Amino acid sequence: MATSDHDTITLKDAAGHFGFTVSTLRAEADRGRLTIYKIGKKYYTTPADIREMVQKCRVEQKGRAFTLIRSEDSGLSETEAVSSALERARETALKLKSTSRNISGTSTGQSRRARQ
Repeated sequence: MATSDHDTITLKDAAGHFGFTVSTLRAEADRGRLTIYKIGKKYYTTPADIREMVQKCRVEQKGRAFTLIRSEDSGLSETEAVSSALERARETALKLKSTSRNISGTSTGQSRRARQ
């Protein structure tokens, strides 16, 4: 005997048929997204109620807040810009090192031989 969308089935049968667990169906009923029926000591639902639950659980995709599309001729990439800035900083540091003069008269530190 085939069941229609409005025939009641046990939660166990519904879980097996639709690929959920019984505890998931009970949790969705507690959240108000699945209609269940208690007849005697067992809980039932209908295939139509399961399908309605699935629609209620649907998560809408969030759109992107901002999208930037650059053409290839629009300039340096982020990596190239960082690398270029790092190279300029290194060049500046080397220039500063090479042009600075030693301002201490004699070395105040211990000699290498004395430290070893």
